[in-house]
Amino acid sequence: MADTQVPRLHGYGVRWDTGARLYRVRNEVTRELLRQPDGELGGFGSFSEAWSAWRVFEVHKRPGE
Repeated sequence: MADTQVPRLHGYGVRWDTGARLYRVRNEVTRELLRQPDGELGGFGSFSEAWSAWRVFEVHKRPGE
């Protein structure tokens, strides 16, 4: 996927990319998507893996923490 293409995502933080059929991780504070070291968008096949990555990627105090 080219950098200029933005996937259609649904959700908050952990988002389902309908086109790629993968979960994507987005930092809702900075609005950036998690990328692999080579610059490609990171994708996860399971929600739990994506959720764990999001908790590390979006570091800020959340309600109840």
